[in-house]
Amino acid sequence: MRSFAEHYRYRLGDMIADYLVDQDRQVELMIYPAERVDQVTVPTNQKTTVSLVQAKLAGAAVDKNFTNGLTMLNSATTQSLRLVGQQADTTADGRQTITTTLRDDQGNTYQHHLAWQPGQQRLKVWTAFINGRPTTQRLVWLASFCLSGVSPFHGNQMPAGTLDLIRLRSKWAMEGRIEERPIEDYDLETSWKPSGLALEQFGQNGTMPVRRFFPYVGLRDRAADVTWLAELAGQASWQLNVSRLDDRLAIFGGLPDADNGQWFTDVAPGKDYTSPYVYLTVGTGDLLTVSRRLQTPVKSTELPIIYNEWGTSWGNPSADLVHESVALLQDHHVDCYVIDAGWYDSPDGNWDGGHGDWLVDVDRFPGGLAPVVQDIHAHGMQAGIWYEYETVGRNSTKSADTEALVKRDGIPVTTMKRRFLDLTQPAVQTYLRERMVQHLVTSSFDYLKVDYNDSAGIGAAGIGGATSPAEGLQRLTDAALAMLQEVRQAVPGITIENCASGGHRLTPTWIDATDVSSFSDAHETHSIPIIAANELNVIPAAKNLIWCVVHPEDSPDELCFHLIATFLGRVCLSGDIRQLQPSQWQIIDQCLAFYQHYAALIAQGAPFREGPAVLSYHDPVGYQISGFKQDKQMLVLVFGYNLPARRFVNLDIPTGWRLTDAVGSTAIQRTEQGRVSIAPHIFAARAFVFAPTA
Repeated sequence: MRSFAEHYRYRLGDMIADYLVDQDRQVELMIYPAERVDQVTVPTNQKTTVSLVQAKLAGAAVDKNFTNGLTMLNSATTQSLRLVGQQADTTADGRQTITTTLRDDQGNTYQHHLAWQPGQQRLKVWTAFINGRPTTQRLVWLASFCLSGVSPFHGNQMPAGTLDLIRLRSKWAMEGRIEERPIEDYDLETSWKPSGLALEQFGQNGTMPVRRFFPYVGLRDRAADVTWLAELAGQASWQLNVSRLDDRLAIFGGLPDADNGQWFTDVAPGKDYTSPYVYLTVGTGDLLTVSRRLQTPVKSTELPIIYNEWGTSWGNPSADLVHESVALLQDHHVDCYVIDAGWYDSPDGNWDGGHGDWLVDVDRFPGGLAPVVQDIHAHGMQAGIWYEYETVGRNSTKSADTEALVKRDGIPVTTMKRRFLDLTQPAVQTYLRERMVQHLVTSSFDYLKVDYNDSAGIGAAGIGGATSPAEGLQRLTDAALAMLQEVRQAVPGITIENCASGGHRLTPTWIDATDVSSFSDAHETHSIPIIAANELNVIPAAKNLIWCVVHPEDSPDELCFHLIATFLGRVCLSGDIRQLQPSQWQIIDQCLAFYQHYAALIAQGAPFREGPAVLSYHDPVGYQISGFKQDKQMLVLVFGYNLPARRFVNLDIPTGWRLTDAVGSTAIQRTEQGRVSIAPHIFAARAFVFAPTA
C-alpha cells in the first residue's frame, strides 16, 4: 500500500494545486478550490499511485488489472518514474509555471508543465519527453495530463451517488448535448477488491475533433458543489478517460495511444516530444459558471452583424445576387456580407465536390470578385468569402494531382466527394498562397470563412515526416493553422471564421486561432437556441456565430424565435431577404437594434440557463430561459417550444430589479406576478432586460 508523506502546495488564483509524493518518489497531481482547503483529505493507503505523467515506451509492460489493449495507464514506463525535482517560476506580470521533472529507469526525462496567469481561472498543462538514451526510442503513448484525487472531500468513504460524470455529446446540427450522469452508470465504482480497473474511455480519430463528443470531460461532486473540468486543445485525434481502481477517480488524456488511435512517434537521441496542451479548472456553481473558467476571455464589447448568403443561394451565388442584396441590406443593421460556397468554377457545376481549383466562375461573376467586393464596400459593408482550403473536390482538377494529396499506403485518402491536401508540403503551401492568400489581398476581402466538410480519418504516416497516422494528423493540422497565420500577415485586420460542417472544430485550438466560430449547421431548425446555449460551455458568446435564416412565409413569432436565438452569441443573418414584406423588416430591424444596444452585455456578461431538459432536438417541446448578467443589467431570453398548454414560469430576478426593455413575440408576456406566460403550440421567443431600481 502507498501513502503520501510529502507534498508541494501552490495557490493559483482561487485554486490549489497539490503535488503528492509517495514513498517511492512517484508524484500525483490534485486540484481543488482554495476556499475548500480545510475540507481536503490527503489520501492514505492507496493501492497504486496514479502518476501525473502517463507514458509508455514500445516494449514496456502494460499494467495488470485487465487493461491490456484497453488503456496504457500506469504502464511499466510510468511506474518507473521518479521525482528528480520541481521548479516554480514567476514572471514580472505574475504568470506562474511549475515544472515537475521525473526520470524513468531507462534514463529518459519527463517534464510536466503547469501554467497559470493572473486574471484567468484555468490551468494550462502539457508534458514533454526527452530521450536520454543513445538510440532512437518509440513513444507509443504520452498523455497531456493526469489529474487524480477526485474527490478529496470524503476520505476513503465516498458515498454512492456523490459524483457525476459530465460530457458534451455531438452530432451534425445537434451539437453540445449535455450528458451528466452518476459515475455508477459507467461502472466507475470499486469492486469488492480493487483488482480490475474501472474505465470510461472516449474520443475520436480524424481531423474533425468534435465528432460524437467534444474533447471535454468533467466530474461533479454533488455533495460538495465542486466541479472539475478538462478540455483538450483538440486539433485532430484525441482520447479522454475517467478511471477508478480504489476510492478516488482520475481523469487523464490527450493524444490517443498506439492501440486505440494509431498514435506513436520515434524520438531520436537527445531530442524531445511535447504533447498538446489541456486546460484544467475546478470551481463551484453550475456547469456554465465552471465551464466559463476554461475559456479565453474576449475583450471586445462590439458584435458586428454578419449576413451570409448561403441560406439565400444555397451554393449558387452571383454578382447580380450580391448587388441586389447589398442594395437592400444597406438600410438595415448589417456590417459584413459574406459570399459563401459556389463562387468558383466547378467542373460539374456543383459547389460540393468541385472546389479546390479556386478559379472564379466568370459566368456568375463576369468581372471577377474584385468589383463585387467594391460593390459591397460601396454599400457600407465589409466583404467576406468562403474557402475550404484543406480539401479538394473529387471533380476538381487538383484532385488528380496525387503528389499534393494526403496518402495512406500510397493511395490518396478519399471520401465520396473529397480528397485532402498535404499542407506540410512546400508546393501545396505555394499553391494556396497563389489561389487563396493572394486572392484575398488583390480582391480586398475583409473576412474569410474557413470551412471543412469531411475528415481525413485515422490519418497517414509520412505526413510532414510523421511516424504514425495520428501524428501525421497533428502535423497536417499544424500546417493548416500556420496557413491562417499567413492570411493574417497578408491581410492585417481580417476576420477569420472557423467552420467545419458547422461545429465540428469547436475546440480551444481552433476557437483561439480564429475570430468567430460557426456554432452549427442548424440553419433553420427550432433546436437552434438549445444548441447555442449548450455551446456556451465551450465558446464565449462573442465568438459564437449563430444562423438566422429568414423566409417570406415566416410569421412574426417565427421571425422573433430565430432572431432572438442569435442573442446567445453573434448574429449570422441569411435567407431570401428580397421577398420580405415591410412588416417583416420592421421586426428584423427592431430585434437587431435591440441586439446592438445590448451587445456589450452579451459579449461580457456571465451566461446563465434555466428550465427543464428538452428531450428531442428534432421536435423540441418545453421551454428554455437563457441570458447574460452583469452587476447592473440582466438580459433574459425566454423560448417556448411547442408546449401542449399555456405555461407560467417564474423568472429568477434579483429583488429590487425592474423591467427596463423588451423585444420579441407577444406570445410570451411578463405577468404582474413576476412570471412569464408562454403560449401553447407555438415556437416563440422574447427578450427582457432588467436593471436595479435607481
